[in-house]
Amino acid sequence: MENNIDNPNQNIASNIPNYICLSEFRKPLFIKIINSLGLTNGSKGLDAGCGIGFYTTFLAELIGEEGIVIGVDLSEDFISYANKNKRPRVQFEIGNINSLGYEDNFFDWIWSADTVWPGPKDLGCPNEDPIPIIKDFYRILKPGGKLFLLFWSSQKFLPGYPLLEARLNTTSSAIAPFVNGMNPKYHILNAKYWLEKSGFKDVTAKTFLEDINMPLDENTRKSLNIFFQMLWNQSKNELLENEWKEFKRLCNPNSNEHIFNNQHYYGFYSYTLFQGIK
Repeated sequence: MENNIDNPNQNIASNIPNYICLSEFRKPLFIKIINSLGLTNGSKGLDAGCGIGFYTTFLAELIGEEGIVIGVDLSEDFISYANKNKRPRVQFEIGNINSLGYEDNFFDWIWSADTVWPGPKDLGCPNEDPIPIIKDFYRILKPGGKLFLLFWSSQKFLPGYPLLEARLNTTSSAIAPFVNGMNPKYHILNAKYWLEKSGFKDVTAKTFLEDINMPLDENTRKSLNIFFQMLWNQSKNELLENEWKEFKRLCNPNSNEHIFNNQHYYGFYSYTLFQGIK
């Protein structure tokens, strides 16, 4: 992702240790999704918004010794970290997805996870209108090339508290970067429209789900607590006082009544993959 993860207005996730933690947390689901792509041996791909390059390596492993993956991200810190941990068949470059300088018909495929989030630039988004970005992806793909767009699309993290979680999920930080007044067609779940509008054919969408079961390892606990902060910690002014107190009681890591004290804790989250062919 260019700048931030999942909710681009939350700087908490742009911290590299947190980014590593969240990447490890989502690794099982991402590997499942990446393995479903059907990437061709010897192909040339782009990871647009590669972050620290955590998943770029897994993409490269699927295309054989003759293939190559280029990871691009706006963050100099992320690219510096990625280059220090670079693997064979991978290269990293600083770049902006609004103005990729690659020549026409250059890539066999493009993967972009949690990056093309339409929204205001002051929330860390690349553009409020995703169509110009998708059209440029189309330009740099070879005929027959594939575009893969992946977005976090849902979560259930507070079992037993559906009313509280529903209220939290209507707050500004939870629905960011989508804001009041934005074109509904620019919401991520309308990405099929973006691809078809940009010329892609055979456009499909598929949602992948990952379960979260007890016992939780340390990294999962930390990741979920980061997500609690990213999604909901800015919501105080949009909740009733009792709702805010209940959120802090259940989701503050220092609370004796933290939700993870439930030995039967279960949650899940999902990612939706959109793809099309040039």
